[in-house]
Amino acid sequence: MIAVRMLGRTVGITALFALAACSGNGTGGGIFGNGPQPCNPGTQVTIAQPYPSGVTGVPTTIGQIIIVANGSTNTLHDNPSVWAIVLNSNISVITGSNLNPVPFPSGPHPYPSDFYYASNVPTLAAGTTYNVLLTRTDGTCSAISVGTFST
Repeated sequence: MIAVRMLGRTVGITALFALAACSGNGTGGGIFGNGPQPCNPGTQVTIAQPYPSGVTGVPTTIGQIIIVANGSTNTLHDNPSVWAIVLNSNISVITGSNLNPVPFPSGPHPYPSDFYYASNVPTLAAGTTYNVLLTRTDGTCSAISVGTFST
C-alpha cells in the first residue's frame, strides 16, 4: 500500500513538472532545459493564402504565404517582424521572409477580429505538399503548424 501511494505521488509530481515544462510563453527552454517550447503567438492563427488548409493545385509561383490571426492584442501583432513562415516538405525546408502586416479584404474571416500577415517565399517545387509553420526568427521557440497545402 505504501509503495502504491509513493508511486502515485511520484507520478503526480512527474505530471506536475511535465505540465510546468510545457507551459509558459514560448520564449525559452523548459524547466529542465530540454529544448525550446512551441512558439506561442498569443492567439489563434491559421493559413489564409493559400486557403483552406489542405488545398491542392497551388501555383508554384504563389510568392506569398499569408496567415490570419485572431485579434491585435497578442505577441504576433506586437512585433510581427520577429516571426516568419517556414515551409516544410519531404524534399526541402524553405524559410520565408519576416512577417509583415498586410490588408487582405478578400481573405478568409475565421475569427471575430482578423489580422493578416504575409511572408514572401521563392518558387516552390511542383507536386509537393508543404506544412506551413510559424516560428520566431530569434530561435527562442520551436515552429508550430498553421496549415498545409500542395502544389
